[in-house]
Amino acid sequence: MKINICIPVFNEEENLSSFLTSLNKFMTEFYSEEIKLEVIFYNDGSTDGSTELLKNSEYTVIGELNNKGLGYALNMLFNYSVQQNVDGVIKLDCDGQMDVNEIHLFLQKINTEQVDLIQGNRFNVSKDFKFGYIKKIGITFFRLFLRLFGIKVNDSTNGFIFVSKKWLEGYKIIGSYNGAQQILLDAKLRNLNIIEIDVKIKNRDAGKSFIGIRYPINVITSMIALAIYRRTNTFLIFPGLAIILAGGILFLNDLILWIGGFEEKIISNNIVLLTLFIGLQMISFGVVIEFLKKQKFI
Repeated sequence: MKINICIPVFNEEENLSSFLTSLNKFMTEFYSEEIKLEVIFYNDGSTDGSTELLKNSEYTVIGELNNKGLGYALNMLFNYSVQQNVDGVIKLDCDGQMDVNEIHLFLQKINTEQVDLIQGNRFNVSKDFKFGYIKKIGITFFRLFLRLFGIKVNDSTNGFIFVSKKWLEGYKIIGSYNGAQQILLDAKLRNLNIIEIDVKIKNRDAGKSFIGIRYPINVITSMIALAIYRRTNTFLIFPGLAIILAGGILFLNDLILWIGGFEEKIISNNIVLLTLFIGLQMISFGVVIEFLKKQKFI
């Protein structure tokens, strides 16, 4: 079994040296007859000393000259892994918050269970980790938002995860901002198996998180787009047909009133035209999306 350990990097010079030391120790001590590990870094246009540190490491480094965003970085790491025909990917961050040695926790689960997505949960064993109020609200919000899709996880914003070969086949991450919640949603929309395991997390010693006030807006927009992409019939075509049907019933009512002489116009209610217009737009948009999907343009 071949597993890639995928790590996105953007301006983590202050944390990267100690992370590489821990990673080197883990990889040197790791031995398994069943599992082969390979480390892949994605350098997302770092402008500090991260590029030089990665260049001097013993690991594979891919990347761009310009910063494209975490979602883009994840896409590149997953695409690279698909081309290598791996059996799965363990993704973690190099900001010093995650414990490299806990990769073993994911490998143990992979060896004992058939899972497509393992989500790290920081809340049970990281009692000393300090969450800001805004971050707490965001975590709670996304936990409840994902429940709308039947996803019951406690830590939807954690970046310590495993995805299987089955998840990698035909996966979709929309946009370049972030991918954490989309990874969960994509697994659920494809009826894949999701579990959680407990992982530890530390407070940052240096650097800062990219998460800001625009985070929930960008993430929700991307998740809605992903849901429409995966379930075009459910979210566009079928509702569009229902709206047109409602418009047809309203038109029939107007027609009866006009024939009976109760109205001067055949269409006396502007809502009829609005519903027909909205319904046709939704169906047309859905048909275009399905066509582009079949042609593999999106």
